[in-house]
Amino acid sequence: MRLSINWLKHYVDPKLSVDELAHRLTMAGLEVEGVHAAGADTVLELEITPNRPDVLSVWGMSREIAAMTGKSLALPRVKAYKPTKDKISIAIEDKKDCGRYIATLMEGAVIAPSPAETVRRLSAVGLRPVNNAVDVTNFVLMESGQPLHAFDYDKIAEGRIIVRRAKTGERIVTIDGIERKLDPSILVIADAHKPLAIAGVMGGTCAQITSATKNILLESACFDAGLVRRASRALGLQSESSYRFERGVDFEGVLLGANRATDLICSLTNARVTRRTDCFKTVAASRRPLVVGVGDIEGLLGTRIAPAKIKMFLTSLGFTLRPSGKNIFRVTPPSWRGDIKTVADIVEEVARMAGYDRLSEGLPVIKAVNIRVDPRPRAVKEAVARALVAHGYLETVTYSLMGQNDLEKTGLAGTPVLALKNYLSQEYSILRPSLLPSMLAVAAMNFGHGQKSMRFFEMGKRYFEGAERWTLAILMAGKRDRDWRDDREYDVEVFDLGLEQVLRQAGITGVDWGKGTYGGLDPDITAHLKLNGHAIGALGRVLGSVLKNWDIGIPDVYFGEIDLEALFILPKPEVKYSPVSVFPAMRRDVSIAVRNDVPYARIRDLCLQRDGGILTGMHLIEQYTGEKIQSGYRGLVFSLTYQSNDRTLREEEVNAVHQNILDALVHDLGATLR
Repeated sequence: MRLSINWLKHYVDPKLSVDELAHRLTMAGLEVEGVHAAGADTVLELEITPNRPDVLSVWGMSREIAAMTGKSLALPRVKAYKPTKDKISIAIEDKKDCGRYIATLMEGAVIAPSPAETVRRLSAVGLRPVNNAVDVTNFVLMESGQPLHAFDYDKIAEGRIIVRRAKTGERIVTIDGIERKLDPSILVIADAHKPLAIAGVMGGTCAQITSATKNILLESACFDAGLVRRASRALGLQSESSYRFERGVDFEGVLLGANRATDLICSLTNARVTRRTDCFKTVAASRRPLVVGVGDIEGLLGTRIAPAKIKMFLTSLGFTLRPSGKNIFRVTPPSWRGDIKTVADIVEEVARMAGYDRLSEGLPVIKAVNIRVDPRPRAVKEAVARALVAHGYLETVTYSLMGQNDLEKTGLAGTPVLALKNYLSQEYSILRPSLLPSMLAVAAMNFGHGQKSMRFFEMGKRYFEGAERWTLAILMAGKRDRDWRDDREYDVEVFDLGLEQVLRQAGITGVDWGKGTYGGLDPDITAHLKLNGHAIGALGRVLGSVLKNWDIGIPDVYFGEIDLEALFILPKPEVKYSPVSVFPAMRRDVSIAVRNDVPYARIRDLCLQRDGGILTGMHLIEQYTGEKIQSGYRGLVFSLTYQSNDRTLREEEVNAVHQNILDALVHDLGATLR
């Protein structure tokens, strides 16, 4: 934005050199990027942040400078014009597109060049003078910040103004002489037959003011910022008006701008006001007062500012202050400060006016608060992570946001979710109720890069109505590590045992398995993990249809999810250290065929019951099915390790215990030895 120093001095004289003024403005958050001469004038080039449209005008900058320097502000008195009984025909098709539209008809205008002073001011800020009517709209735009537009009323078909979306294929020649194609995403000002202007961006030639114009229709409106922004981008057309509309104009400033421009046009063109219509489609948002204490300001800034100075700074900026106790104020922001929403925003205004570089230095007062932090959650997560890494798993970290489409692809459609109100993309519009979609997305990406064997885990949160819970997710797919039997596919037994072993290594015992279901997993190959009789998780094989949805070309992918919060409340396990036996161990391999409904955990428990006190290890080697295994059965190969801590075991002693275990498998479980 360009600010003319000569124009500024009509409303406030800062009594500072240009360099001093530039420094003070920059330190107040209104960065001056450059200073240059414009004839006898000096112009400041300012970079204004998008949240401060209120200073995109000479009046706005005058208000800021008066507040920071303590100088008096002398804004002009603006004559008020009231709506007339004889209405101008205005139709706003959608109140979301245009909240307010003021139309003023002035008749008997004499169009001529503008006075020299007006020409100098407009030229200093980079605007080309046109005539006394058009120049007033630009003058008031730069002065007050309210965009305006003037139409030749006699060129408006049927005298009707319609604020509507453009029709498909409509075209308009804008005042820069370029024909532009419009579409329904663009808001236009139209008459009964054609578009007259692109709302908030630029007017058209069909109703522009010329030397022959006698009757002027002045527009002052409040258009939707998003619509103006999209139209400006779509057409590649930016103007001083669109720059301000995109950032949001003051709803109450619509009337002030209309009155100021009406007064100046009547004065410069000898026109008279014959009709005015103020069309409200919405009302201004109520300004909520904020309770601010001197202590709040001191607490955030680390320095004390006198209450009288605080009051002076804020009232100079247009804030209304009412006492609400000793050194406490109820502060109401002015209509043009839509960026003020919290107490911290008020404190920032005080700091800006005082000058960030003028605030005294001081160390903050910090109160030591003894906060008891339960170490168990962190200890459990670290122990589980160490155990998984030791088993060859890689940790992943994914976003807690996902899209509804991710749930549908995973077979979790209909799952209650927490949806964001203001999301950036449909892909990140909900908080995840499960980590399964996140893990499948990781698997799909790795498969797309040629990985066909993978082991991942993640510890993250799932989100529900009123709750969020730490969760462990594990995914396993492809082939196990190579050994003398060559590559072997993962299976659910290996997954079950691996997960149980991981938990045991993390100090979590007493878990059990039970049949269960989980969305996205094969119900025939899914189990619930139970602790003290309560389900705390599930694991199983991912449905083939789900894998197809995610473009994962691996036949068997296994997934498990455990509620870590249920593990956090467990007592810290007692760690017992057992000496490593110095005596040799004996290993026996067992190959059996057993019914599919007999879980491996039951086989393991039976072996431990018949161990004779010398069975120290049991390891599942392989699970298989095929032509040599009858229907409804599966083959299992596992090894048993026998060892004693106080003697060398004899062959016949081991054989006796081993045979006892085999007999139990046959008689108690109906297993067949192979």
